[in-house]
Amino acid sequence: MTNGALKVGDSVVVSLDYVLILDDDREIDRSDKNEPMEYLHGFNNIIPGLEEELNGMTVGDEKEVVVQPELGYGERDPDGMTEFPRDTFPGSLNLEVGEPVMMRDKDGGESLQAYVSELRTDTVLLDFNHPLAGETLHFHIRIAGLREPTSEELAHGHVHHPDHKH
Repeated sequence: MTNGALKVGDSVVVSLDYVLILDDDREIDRSDKNEPMEYLHGFNNIIPGLEEELNGMTVGDEKEVVVQPELGYGERDPDGMTEFPRDTFPGSLNLEVGEPVMMRDKDGGESLQAYVSELRTDTVLLDFNHPLAGETLHFHIRIAGLREPTSEELAHGHVHHPDHKH
């Protein structure tokens, strides 16, 4: 199958140019001008609401896609806010509102990403919701390229970049 005959579908590597805007017209992300985002389609590597809308597109196709929170980063969970004593964090860690912090669950196993919501006198309020939870996402997308995955990419379920070490 030649590159020109490929369409976006399961097990195809997609190179995607995109701009992401929120309801308030604030642009919050975009692909680099000469470096589209690459992902392996059908392996939950991007949010489901966007992945679903790309099916069947070919190189050069452009589209506006609106993704509701339930198919994006989910709704905000009010129970996602947790307060921790300041001494939970090493003194060398520079805590700033809005910055991500990696935490381990209470069993010490799974790593969880949280965001500093508020710095209080003796405590830190962390938000375990994704920063885009509850947001409707407006994408302008263009298919920049399509290719077959390598057998290693297919086995691992994601794209491998030359500088990626496994």
